[in-house]
Amino acid sequence: MKKLVLFLILITIAVNFWSCSDWFEEDEANDPTQFKNTLGSELDGKEGSVADYFYNFGESPDISASFFRYNPNLMNNYENYSSYYGLFGEDPPVLNYKTFPDYLVAMDTTDEAEFIERHYIDSLSVQDSIISDSVLITSTKFKNLEKLEWNLEAEPDLQRYKLVNSDWVSSDTMIHYSDTFDVSAYWAVVDTPFIDDGLLFIDSSEWNDTNYVFNSDEQIGYTGTFSFQKKQMSVDSLVFRVNTDCNDNGQWDDSAESPIEDYNQDGLYEVLFEYSDNNNNGLYDAGDDIIADYNNDGLYSTAFEFVDRGNGLWDPAEPFYDIDNDGEYDSNEPYEDRNCNDKWDDAENYIDLDSNSVFSEGDSLVDVGNRIYDGVEKFTEKDIDGTLTKFLYEIGEKPDNLLVDWTDADNPQVLLEVLPFSGLTDRWGNTYTNIIEQVDFFDIKTKYENDRDSLVTLFTRERVGHVLGANLNPDDYHITKSEWMQRDDQGRLERVYNYHIFHQPNHLNQVVYPSYFLPVGFYVGENDIEDGFWHKKQLESEVLYYTSNGLLRDGEVVDTAYYDTTEIAVYFIEKSYRVEFASVTVPAGARQNENESAVDTTFSDCFKITRTETMTMLGSGVDFGQKTETWLAKNVGLVKSAIYVRWTEHPYDADETTIGVPDENNEAWVGLNRLELQSIDIVENNGIFRILDGPIKSIRFKDIGDDPDFNYEPLRISTQTGIQTLDLRELGE
Repeated sequence: MKKLVLFLILITIAVNFWSCSDWFEEDEANDPTQFKNTLGSELDGKEGSVADYFYNFGESPDISASFFRYNPNLMNNYENYSSYYGLFGEDPPVLNYKTFPDYLVAMDTTDEAEFIERHYIDSLSVQDSIISDSVLITSTKFKNLEKLEWNLEAEPDLQRYKLVNSDWVSSDTMIHYSDTFDVSAYWAVVDTPFIDDGLLFIDSSEWNDTNYVFNSDEQIGYTGTFSFQKKQMSVDSLVFRVNTDCNDNGQWDDSAESPIEDYNQDGLYEVLFEYSDNNNNGLYDAGDDIIADYNNDGLYSTAFEFVDRGNGLWDPAEPFYDIDNDGEYDSNEPYEDRNCNDKWDDAENYIDLDSNSVFSEGDSLVDVGNRIYDGVEKFTEKDIDGTLTKFLYEIGEKPDNLLVDWTDADNPQVLLEVLPFSGLTDRWGNTYTNIIEQVDFFDIKTKYENDRDSLVTLFTRERVGHVLGANLNPDDYHITKSEWMQRDDQGRLERVYNYHIFHQPNHLNQVVYPSYFLPVGFYVGENDIEDGFWHKKQLESEVLYYTSNGLLRDGEVVDTAYYDTTEIAVYFIEKSYRVEFASVTVPAGARQNENESAVDTTFSDCFKITRTETMTMLGSGVDFGQKTETWLAKNVGLVKSAIYVRWTEHPYDADETTIGVPDENNEAWVGLNRLELQSIDIVENNGIFRILDGPIKSIRFKDIGDDPDFNYEPLRISTQTGIQTLDLRELGE
């Protein structure tokens, strides 16, 4: 049995289309809130035809224009063209905008038989094709332990060794192999299923290839073996050891300390203080309060309820790290607690009988214990060469065992830093090497690839859009195209383009894929989120610019709000539209030569249009805002446009939420992109400074091969407003 794998799925676009005016009337009728709307009112300000200030849909000149395009980084750091050119001596990145050629295929249901028929391509079909391929195998990532470092910055009780690791270490290998299979190729105008009704627009200049791969049931495994030398904590784990040799004699004591008497009858064996040492001199004297003579010896001192076992040895002071170099132990200094009493102990007293100022054989020892009751000493048992051996420690959860090197017993050294291959000797002469050790690490990885039996490739034209509705005509839709350079995920510049579809039944409308914002949790990473939005798969028409009988008017205000129920969530959407008559200055003047900066041009006969949209996802409360400020100049068209966004949560990483400076409305907008007109070229066609393409011409597929001009790309699902494209991923550049 063969498995069919679809390598590239062509999305069939089912488009639901309706006029924006009807949609708003229905939704706003259900909303009790009244919004400001001046479309039916008289206004006293400047007015002008939208065809004169935007683009004339009644004319069809071929025009190309160029705009300086500022991405978020440039938009934030360069307020205008002169500041950018003054620093770099060159122009900012350019967006080219032009009319779309009149070579779209418009087809309806009567064309199905002709356009879905598949034709065998003999020149691209090969039997027993041998294809070289490769598979990349990557090892398991790990980190080397570079050193242990005692943390002196922490509180004394919280000090411990920090593990200082290297960066991630890994390796990969490329395995090359050959695969033999049959290749068959076909072409058709479009793939199935076809449309049921309406108009289907096809970009006849663009071929899409869909590969159907038939695989064997069994996959082929490719194995890579990796060899490393890994630095890690040794099996000794000295920093995790908790000392259990509480009388510090270097051997296991199999019995608990002997009880004397529970003087205070509390069920515990402890050291009792028989007086209050009010002057802290360690002696009972005047001023001290008597507690009790627990042991009835007639003296007021301390009473032991148990025999405090010593070790029969003279114990020097517990080693400590002298932070302030004053030669005395301070409470904030780390020490080696050799007798388990959780306090630093000085050297034991002795009578120097030979007067040599050091403890030596023959001196009288004052052997003391640790002043706590010790039971049977705990131990960790290990098999050493077939013999079970008791080791006087337990393994704790924290690396807080301060290491001390007793190689020089008269001057033990506290180890605040432990490096690879370093070791130490304990008080009893036991040597530990390679506390951080280097070991050979072998990693075997296997990756499975499909064993291909055959490959079938179908070449089809790209679907631009499918529009449903009565009495539709391709001539109702005007298509333009923008192109610019943008950095990909690897930081490399790549060419990006987009189509923009406009029509004008009532207001100036734009055909778009409706886009929606989602909160954290819906996406794993940036590769799952496309341009920062999720999109409906159907083209819909929305109002770009409201007009009053085709006129833009100074002071026009339109506010709308509605609930939009989608398959993902219910959104409350608020839109605000404002028009004002204003001038604008852009670098669109003629240059003396290409080595000089552009000359500023001021357009005084302009309408500034501000569109603001707020989208709130019900339930989550996630809020996303988009604001577009656009200047339209008479007989020129769009001369400047800037997009700003704001949100309460970044779409896939809350830590990367970008917040701007709050404005007068306490809204923190972040610049996304800005366009400023650089130049414009026009092929005269009974119109001056017109930028939109003329009526869409219907052309049959069989005639396309005779026309040399088909070199354009298909429409993409994107988020756009006017001729600008929104891509939130640019905020991370």
